[in-house]
Amino acid sequence: MDTNLARHPTGFTLIELLIVIAVIAILATVAFPAYQDQIRKARRTDGQTALVGIAMAQERFRANCSRYADTLDPDASGMLCSADDGYSLPIADTTPEDWYTLSLDEADESGFSAVATARKTQTADRAGGVACNVLTINQEGVKTPPECWR
Repeated sequence: MDTNLARHPTGFTLIELLIVIAVIAILATVAFPAYQDQIRKARRTDGQTALVGIAMAQERFRANCSRYADTLDPDASGMLCSADDGYSLPIADTTPEDWYTLSLDEADESGFSAVATARKTQTADRAGGVACNVLTINQEGVKTPPECWR
């Protein structure tokens, strides 16, 4: 009989197992928030892309109607370009991935401001210490807040 096996048992002790669990817990508490931030940053492109699309549609609208549209109408069959019918673009009022609500502010003959307002968990999005829950672009291509467009 080999007495050497009796003195050196194989396997993990409870202390070793607890240390491994503690290390995993510490890594998870550091990694998970960083992962969530990256997910929100990736979702932010949903709003940014929609706003750039609205800006391009507004320029097409102005070329045809001599003014900017003042509403988004997903049910419209085309650009509505008369004072009687209103001035609206046939664009949905939410982004394709449904992370932002879209709207037009201050739209008239000389300019517009397109706004994407975050929905659901996207409202916690931040970049450089600045909240990114409201993104805007205007007729001059000015994007605010600038930290959220980098």
